[in-house]
Amino acid sequence: MGRWFSLYTEVLVRLLPEGDYALALEQLAEALPLEVAVVDRAGHVIVWNRALARATVPREQALGRPILEVFPGLAADRNHDWAASLDRALRDGRPDESPQVPLGDRVVRAVLTPLRRDERVIGAAFVVDDITDRVRTEERRLLRVRSEAVEALGAGIAHEIRNPLNALSLNLQLLCERLADPTTPRADLVGKADAMLAEMRRVDDLVTHLLEVSRGGPPTREPVRIDDVAGRVVDRLRATAERAGVALGLARGSVRTLALDPVRIDRALHNLVRNAIEAAPRGGHVWVATRDDPHSTVVVVDDDGPGIPPADRGRMFELFFTRKRGGTGLGLPLARRAVQDHGGEIEVLERPGGGARFVVHLPADGAGAAAGGTTWRAS
Repeated sequence: MGRWFSLYTEVLVRLLPEGDYALALEQLAEALPLEVAVVDRAGHVIVWNRALARATVPREQALGRPILEVFPGLAADRNHDWAASLDRALRDGRPDESPQVPLGDRVVRAVLTPLRRDERVIGAAFVVDDITDRVRTEERRLLRVRSEAVEALGAGIAHEIRNPLNALSLNLQLLCERLADPTTPRADLVGKADAMLAEMRRVDDLVTHLLEVSRGGPPTREPVRIDDVAGRVVDRLRATAERAGVALGLARGSVRTLALDPVRIDRALHNLVRNAIEAAPRGGHVWVATRDDPHSTVVVVDDDGPGIPPADRGRMFELFFTRKRGGTGLGLPLARRAVQDHGGEIEVLERPGGGARFVVHLPADGAGAAAGGTTWRAS
């Protein structure tokens, strides 16, 4: 609305005689809920509407005086140099706009527009929109969202950490009983100790994941080929796939070099491929493929498992949401966070022929082309 007022003031100044435009501007300003002041070439107030008078001083105390003198909040504002802005507007005809700036105990949107007649600056219009209530409401909303997220995170942590702690406590109790029996075989004691160590590693993995969720921050980028990252992930998980009786394959189709954080993208793809292996049946398949689209480099992870129900697809990236027995519900949120921090996204789709398909899109902006690669496509 401030911009519209500025436009109307310019029209009035150009069309009306010099003695009439101030009265017309005052009538227009009074019709607005915004706080409006108009100054002449010397910076003295010629229009001071009712809304501004309610927020500062009465009109009769403002007219004819320098605006910075009757509106002391402008001169005292440490967030914006309004004196310099007014000087630039009156001297050079340069407008100034602050979409959101503190002004005293308020938050405002402010527009300062020079007024011209015959290409000559004859004054300036200052329009203030008090957005304090809107900003405070949004701050309260964000605080409520954060509080709810913290509550959900706390409940999730309590739920996820209770299982390994219960198992650890049970194994410790059994170990104490075995140690009290001198006839207990050493292998039995070692087995209980190993079980406790496994549960401790599970707790440590959970803490590591949670720290990764909380840290965030920009990725540490370096030149990387996505084919190389995907290749390392597939090689690392090949033994896992073999133990599960799942065939794991990789079709390399990307020739770009991207600016990526190889550690975070590696972890994201690792989570996606591992989930696909766990979803595929014994004797099933997992296919990983890469390709270069015009605006993105794509990684597709397919499996021929039971697929993901449509009702669950929108929740796959929620913290702690999982349908997998023993799952933490952290792998997919972390994967998506890593991809989004690179400006990309992950899609969850139904694989043609049955199963699930996860599609990773990484922006190709700034990518350098390299030679080689195949052109196998998965979607």
